[in-house]
Amino acid sequence: MNKILYMNFIDKEFFNRNKKLLLIAFLIVFGSLIVGSVIGYFEAGDSYGEMTEIINFAHEHNIPSPINSTASETSGLEYFIHNFSVDIITMIGGILFSIFSVLNVLNSSYLAGMFIGQDFIFGLVSTLPHGIIEYLATVFALTIAFIITRAEIRLIKTRSFDSLKTDFKDILILLILDILFLAVAAFIEAYVTPGIVSSAFGI
Repeated sequence: MNKILYMNFIDKEFFNRNKKLLLIAFLIVFGSLIVGSVIGYFEAGDSYGEMTEIINFAHEHNIPSPINSTASETSGLEYFIHNFSVDIITMIGGILFSIFSVLNVLNSSYLAGMFIGQDFIFGLVSTLPHGIIEYLATVFALTIAFIITRAEIRLIKTRSFDSLKTDFKDILILLILDILFLAVAAFIEAYVTPGIVSSAFGI
C-alpha cells in the first residue's frame, strides 16, 4: 500500500521534467563552493591552516581550544530553523524569476567554500559530515525557485493553468526532500560533527 502511494506521489516523469533544473542548481551550488575554496586557499596566504595550528597548539599546551567554547552550543533544531529559513527565501525568490535566488545561493556557497579553502583540514572535517547533505538540500530549494520561474514564464506565454497542478506536485516533492535533508544535516551538525572534529584533532 505504501509503495503504491509512493509511486503515485512521485511519478516516473518527475526526474525527466526537472533534470535540467536540478543539474543547473547542482552546478551553481557546488560550482560556487569549489570556486570559493580555491580563492579562499590563495587568499589565505601565510595564514592558511591557522585554525588547525591554533587547535594543535591549544591541545599541546593543555589550554582551552577555540572550538570547545562553541561546540554543541547550538541545537539541531536551531540549525534546522536557520537553514530552512535560508532555503525558504531561496524558494520564494523564484517569483522574481530566480535572480535573487541564484545570487543568494552563489554568495552563501562561495562563502562556505572560502571558509573551507582557508584551512582544508579543519574546513572539511568541520563541514563535510553534514555539509554535503545540507548543500543537496540547497539544490532542491534552488530547483523549486526555478520551477516557480518556469511556471511563471509558461503562464505569461500561454495564459494556461493546465500545468500548474504538476508544478505544484513537483514543488511539494522537492520541499519534502529539502526538509528531510535539512533535518538530517542539522542533527549531524549539532550532535555528530563536534565529536568528529574532537576526534580528528585529539581534543
